[in-house]
Amino acid sequence: MGIILFVVSYILLSMICSALYVGFLLLLFKVMKKTLNMNEEKWTGLFKYKEGQGLRFMMIFPFLITSAVMFPVSIYSFNLINFEYTVLGYLAVIILPATILTFNLPKLKSIENTF
Repeated sequence: MGIILFVVSYILLSMICSALYVGFLLLLFKVMKKTLNMNEEKWTGLFKYKEGQGLRFMMIFPFLITSAVMFPVSIYSFNLINFEYTVLGYLAVIILPATILTFNLPKLKSIENTF
């Protein structure tokens, strides 16, 4: 029964983590658009800044915020189901989006050069 609770909790927390990441990413884009009056030229300049470092920063910054927010949430969640290794559970929740981000960021470099 404990492993089933862990798997369900893991899936739920991973979905919440992914949704939070996308939400923070879209919020960052919206705030930048409103505050800096971004148009197509400014967005292109930001994304091509230092050969794509601007785009990478835009992808990593919301992930760091998501990680900071999800830490207490996952610790609380794993404590509710009496999971013995709460920190390892948190790391498991964060590893999936981090792995996806790690493998997809180098692929963006080839896409950036086509614009």
